[in-house]
Amino acid sequence: MKNLIYACSIIISVLFSSCEVIEDLKPSSGDKTQTDSTTTGTTNPTTPTTPTNPTTPTESDYIEATAQDLNHQSYGPDELQKFDIHIPARRSLTKTKVVIILHGGSWKELDKGFMNNYVSQIKSKGDNWVIVNANYRLTFQNGIRYDQQIQDLGSLITKVLSMRQQYNFSDKIYFIGASAGGHLALAYSYTVDKSKNVKGVSVIAAPTDLTSDKIRVGEFGQDIENLIGQPYSSNPDAFKRASPRYQVTRVAPPTILFYGGKDEFIPSDQGEVLRQQLQANAVINSYNFYPEQGHEWMILSETIDKTLVFFGDDNTRK
Repeated sequence: MKNLIYACSIIISVLFSSCEVIEDLKPSSGDKTQTDSTTTGTTNPTTPTTPTNPTTPTESDYIEATAQDLNHQSYGPDELQKFDIHIPARRSLTKTKVVIILHGGSWKELDKGFMNNYVSQIKSKGDNWVIVNANYRLTFQNGIRYDQQIQDLGSLITKVLSMRQQYNFSDKIYFIGASAGGHLALAYSYTVDKSKNVKGVSVIAAPTDLTSDKIRVGEFGQDIENLIGQPYSSNPDAFKRASPRYQVTRVAPPTILFYGGKDEFIPSDQGEVLRQQLQANAVINSYNFYPEQGHEWMILSETIDKTLVFFGDDNTRK
């Protein structure tokens, strides 16, 4: 039932809502506390590489071409390793950013088709984005767990970056993820992205602490165990290793969080505990709490507006 509710809700966008916004943390330019160390949270992850020998762009490197919508592109041999990429007519090797959208579905179901409304919203609000709407392998498949899904994101980014010279867009990557897709976006960005290709992350109702008793209940608790591949009692550390709350370092990308007060699956304290870690590590962040929102997110237009503003140059990961 929760997935039916989720699938139906993403086609709805309501413009007005009540929201509590915690002010962004923006470290001063003189802050020298950031380090180059990062805690790895996956086994043999795929780290994307920037294509070699790129042409040297200039300030006037925009080109005018035909906008393109390339659907069902492959980034791996599995049928689920597919993505759609939407390329604007006017684009630049230095200024046209890439936003990757990741669907929810408890790591086990749904696909990129459920996120088409996100694509439409971004197209209508931002004229200089390459939009990637991606699938990833799911836990109903034999042998697919957390590590394999994280590896998929690395393979996806490698494939997308291999297209930038041909289609004239930058290597600046941003994530927007809903629920389980948000969890994967955070985990990948915090643990694997050593090249710092990911410049920002926006998540809606994402689980961030898989060790929490509040979310390890009922069907969703079983979904988490399927993601990890074993019961919590057998290996609590494996659940902690896959939790963004425990993956934050001082080099994590700027992160914007959206949570609802009436979410019956992901309590808002999942966002609050992550925000505390971001604050403690001096990572730019914004926490947006909507008391009347449930897991069936009903304010997509406002959320995309805030996300694109947050992804502006002032919040770019250095």
